[in-house]
Amino acid sequence: MHALRNDAIRLTRMLATVSLFAIAGCDRLKQDLLSAPDPDIIDPKDVNTPEAADALRIGALGRLRTVTAGSGAGDSPWMLSALLTEEWQSGESFSQLSETDQRLIQTNNANLQTVYRDMHRARNSSREALNALLKYKPTPQYLQGQMYFVMGFTEMSLAEMFCNGQPLSDASTGFTVYGPPLSNVQIYQIALNHLDSAITLAATGAGTADVTAAQSVARSAQVTKARVLLDLGGFETGNFTNADLAAATVATVPDDFQLQATFSLTGGNNQIWSLNTSAKRWVVGDSFDVAGRIVNALPFASAGDPRVPVVGTSTGTSPAGKSFDGGTNFIRQTLWGRTDPTPIVSGIDARLIEAEVRLQHGDIAGMTTILNALRASPRSLGVVTTPVMSPLVPPTTQAAAIDLFFREKAFWTFGRGQRLGDLRRLIRQYTRGANTVFPTGTFFKGGNYGPDVNFPATVDELNNPQFTGCTDRNA
Repeated sequence: MHALRNDAIRLTRMLATVSLFAIAGCDRLKQDLLSAPDPDIIDPKDVNTPEAADALRIGALGRLRTVTAGSGAGDSPWMLSALLTEEWQSGESFSQLSETDQRLIQTNNANLQTVYRDMHRARNSSREALNALLKYKPTPQYLQGQMYFVMGFTEMSLAEMFCNGQPLSDASTGFTVYGPPLSNVQIYQIALNHLDSAITLAATGAGTADVTAAQSVARSAQVTKARVLLDLGGFETGNFTNADLAAATVATVPDDFQLQATFSLTGGNNQIWSLNTSAKRWVVGDSFDVAGRIVNALPFASAGDPRVPVVGTSTGTSPAGKSFDGGTNFIRQTLWGRTDPTPIVSGIDARLIEAEVRLQHGDIAGMTTILNALRASPRSLGVVTTPVMSPLVPPTTQAAAIDLFFREKAFWTFGRGQRLGDLRRLIRQYTRGANTVFPTGTFFKGGNYGPDVNFPATVDELNNPQFTGCTDRNA
């Protein structure tokens, strides 16, 4: 194992063979972790050494990579949730992806079942690791904070993507304890508690040699906590407490901070590259296709925006050719290649949170100032650095300011799992109708777009005797 030196950390533990994460801050610190094999094969009752506890921790971090930018052969939650929005379009011949793209999702959708299991496995694996760390490796404490961060991030993602009424069961001790159905608000509150624990442990539980790594855990949890606070809302009823606390929470996070999922030729591909560039099953979304204009969709593919660089066109003869299905024009993103690191949370996210808080207060000038500050300097989006972009003109109405903010945020965060939660908040908090937010009208593979604004808990959850289905599918 190599210790922290200058701008790099490498931790090699036990059976690890797959590169996992990089964390970059003001000093562009990089942290590569090597993940253990499937942590499900490690019975938590058999963990009785610090090394075994650390193997569970690294396995949990591997689970986090799976449920963000992903690796391996399955769909990641980031990709599948974006297909429910307009970020991606299905170039697939199988019905499961097309029904997701069309917003008509069944509870036995095989792609969704994989995503749902992976997300709950990530949450459960981090709890397993936390239990082991507390017993066998209680110091440094920021490692416990890291596991609380994984729990909180995954719980936030479950609430942003899925219906009300999903349970949070626990199998971290080797035995399954089924949980009751919970509202998304209840899940956000659970995530908030875990993220607070992550911040506290990262701030107080690091030795001298661990300060930079602990700071990265704290910043990751701060940005995620602020997202949860905005998800919980309140401004729509005149209560700005959550919004103001969100802005305060990320105030110290620097612009160039990034927690990155990393990849290697032997340790798992960047799944955005795999499903789009390599397999041609996913197509960068646009505001129009062969069926005509897609109502409410942003022109990710055709805008020519440097934050979403692409090759290909939605109509005519695409320079990128055809997709996997042989008929859909293919459009590939060039943000990330096969092994390019991808930000999970970032300082850009922190600034966007601050800008939205200004928006919620009706401070259009303040919001625009923050957005223009982001555009005024080159920004790293993984391996792509954006050029300086022209400043935005402040909108003259609150409605136009909402439009501008969520468009800007969509281009800054393309492909990173935030679009579905934002569209749901536009309905839930900004009082917009679903038919003015989600893709609507004629679906290019036949029929019309459906009504779904989130995912249902899958049929796997029926093993839980307390679960009978979503309590509602509201935004």
